Amino acid sequence: MMIRQSSIKMWSKSWPLLCCSFMRIHASSTLASSSAFVVPSTAATFLPSSLGSQQSLASHKFHFNGSGHHYSSVTSHRMTAEQFTEGPSTSLDFGMDPYSLQARSLTESLGISSEHHDLLSKHAELVVEWNSRLNLISRKDCNIEVVFGRHILPSLAIAALPNFPLPKNEDGSRPKANIIDVGTGGGFPGIPLAIIFPESNFLLVDSIGKKLKAVDEIVSALGLENVKTHHGRAEEIVDDPIEGRKQKNAFDICVGRSVTSMPRFCFWIQDLLKRGGRNGKEEGRLVYIIGGEVEESVVSKVISDIAIDELLQCEGASDKRTLILSASDVDKVANESGERRQKRGPGKKNKKTETPNRNAKSNDDGEWNRSKGGWAKKDNSVKKQRGYEKFKRYGTH
Repeated sequence: MMIRQSSIKMWSKSWPLLCCSFMRIHASSTLASSSAFVVPSTAATFLPSSLGSQQSLASHKFHFNGSGHHYSSVTSHRMTAEQFTEGPSTSLDFGMDPYSLQARSLTESLGISSEHHDLLSKHAELVVEWNSRLNLISRKDCNIEVVFGRHILPSLAIAALPNFPLPKNEDGSRPKANIIDVGTGGGFPGIPLAIIFPESNFLLVDSIGKKLKAVDEIVSALGLENVKTHHGRAEEIVDDPIEGRKQKNAFDICVGRSVTSMPRFCFWIQDLLKRGGRNGKEEGRLVYIIGGEVEESVVSKVISDIAIDELLQCEGASDKRTLILSASDVDKVANESGERRQKRGPGKKNKKTETPNRNAKSNDDGEWNRSKGGWAKKDNSVKKQRGYEKFKRYGTH
């Protein structure tokens, strides 16, 4: 039994390298024979620091074939043009069994412990269970593999960003960060990040109450004590008469995942991020996961635009990317968005003449007729109508 366990442990550590060596020739020839899309140079400065520290993984890049069971090596940081010309992908293309050796190898490369990986796997099971009751995520092809590969892994990719969520302390410990997840839906990316960053505080926000109830149950089942939820709209959090002051400019990081267009999202969260230059505080950042095209007004202001594949070092793992903006750039995008705050609350009262009775109606002479059964002052000058003035009693003979 001891030999079998040690063999499995050695196999789990060497698995990525074995696959990389086996597929190197095939991957290299594929890249050489096809045009390639080069990741922007700005992304190079934001390559995952946790991966770069592991020499056995830094020189290789996993290849994800869609079934979640095989990886191959790609020694270049290039993505083939076919990835961008193929038809629309489905959720099944990104499925991965969380209990597979490949999944553990991938999370291990991100510096995620075995204990946290088990919680992530349990999270996938809970999402599938709750999704059968209400629509947390798309019910089409919803299974554990899809939840882990399509939703959890892209959430974890954010952790590969350098200095996320905050730079480490001098003693190497992680500082306590305040992170808000706007439009969390089924708890993504907030819950996976809360699992691997237990020292940070998370606030998960959504306007749909039934989803947040499910999220609360999932958080409780996972035993997470660093997660709170808020039912409401993000742009109205700071208007709360009790908690508003505490939440305004209080968050180091705001995360979101394909909630709405970037300009509108920036408008929603502009009052939530910390501002730099005050008491040496570091400026807050927006980390947004999105797919498809992005507005030029946003692209020109991003600090970093990097594919999820690059963060995970796993080609084909996702068709989305992460955009990072500073709090000041979020303000600029919000100001250019054209969005306006919607005034909510009681409407203006119409100025009308007060009436003696709200059920009263006016007659043709402008006098108010009281409703049936209404009380009025007694008029003693009017003769009482008893109904028996002409009553005659007939006797018996």
